[in-house]
Amino acid sequence: MLLLFCGFQKITAQNLTRRAFFGVRMENITEETARVMNLPAVKGVLVSSVVAGSTAEAAGLQRGDVWLTLNGAEINSANEGVAALKQLRESQTVRYTYLRQGKHFEKELVLKPFPTEHYTDFDLEYGSVLSGDVLLRTLVTRPKKEGKMPAVLFVQGVGCYSIDTPLDTNSSEIQLLNHLTRLGFVTMRVDKQGMGDSRGVPCGDLDFETEGEGYRVALQHLRALDFVNPDRVFIIGHSMGGVFAPLLARQEPVHGIVAYGTMGEKFMDYFANSRRTIAQAWEMSLLQTEEYVRRNCDCFRPHFEKGTSFADIIAEEPECREILGDMGRTTAFWQQLYRVDIPALWTAYPGKVLAAWGKADYISVRAEHQHIADLVNRAHPGNGTFLELDGCDHGMHTVDSFQHAAQGLASGYNPAVSKAIGEWLKANI
Repeated sequence: MLLLFCGFQKITAQNLTRRAFFGVRMENITEETARVMNLPAVKGVLVSSVVAGSTAEAAGLQRGDVWLTLNGAEINSANEGVAALKQLRESQTVRYTYLRQGKHFEKELVLKPFPTEHYTDFDLEYGSVLSGDVLLRTLVTRPKKEGKMPAVLFVQGVGCYSIDTPLDTNSSEIQLLNHLTRLGFVTMRVDKQGMGDSRGVPCGDLDFETEGEGYRVALQHLRALDFVNPDRVFIIGHSMGGVFAPLLARQEPVHGIVAYGTMGEKFMDYFANSRRTIAQAWEMSLLQTEEYVRRNCDCFRPHFEKGTSFADIIAEEPECREILGDMGRTTAFWQQLYRVDIPALWTAYPGKVLAAWGKADYISVRAEHQHIADLVNRAHPGNGTFLELDGCDHGMHTVDSFQHAAQGLASGYNPAVSKAIGEWLKANI
């Protein structure tokens, strides 16, 4: 069994500065762009739009400007621009150069902080926790009432994205957590290292155990808040968050867990099962599906199990060249996850569990959610519930089938997710 989250981490209230709100959307400069705009060279990035209320707007940048440098360093692609801006914090002074209609400009500006969320019917506090020596951004919502309240920690999926998105409060995570706050729950979300305001390594370099430690510290902090009832704390784990959830509960007691779109088997078994649902979404035949599953498992297994590089796998099995690709996280992340006995974690967890699956979710597997509920009930009768949700995909969006989800035809957050999870939480307080 993989051991995670060892040792006591002191709760912190240290200040974490806000990331900068530069506020430009960028496009790469191509030879064709340079020719049409009569640029002296294929350098810089094209400002395609400027966000209202941003530093860039206040500085007078305009659509059609060509941004050339930041603090003396050239910016020659949109990716370089994004990477440079990620390093900036509010109130910093930066120098930048740009071209406008053939004229060269060099200016300085003081960076505005990224916007924050605000609501009239409940309170939201931006805070931080210290995981190891790294500060992570937390957002806590709180109903406008006194006394100790039930609380929820939300643990997000595997991707490197921020859940501090004030410019998009229609995201699934925010819609769900705001609904729960209006039902009377305190909620907390925490950004991974390298995302949003959080410090530390780039998220893509973060391993499974270190990421999990950040969630554990956040859960510890949540349970200690003076307006939270520590005996009525829940975890909602979305996707990979549903794997972290029972691991966290081994270290910090929680009353219940909601796992949405997650894994119920060991990782390699899940990997095979999910390749079948992906094949179904792509409408493969039975023979095509089995070949697709076989090739994916044979090619990826050495990487997950032993950390074998893609180059070495391809040298041994050339057919894997078309299969292997960037998984978005480190080799260490996948190796550590590979060793987790997921069914054993659910068997050992003594609290209430809701295993929820959307019928249009081809990333996770119906049978594995049923399996989670069965494992919980076998060890602790009556504690496990399996729930299918019509018209919901992996991201909690509204869509009617695997195939339409795979085609990107989902419309927006499905409030049925909030309703079902809220009702279950209220029933299990």
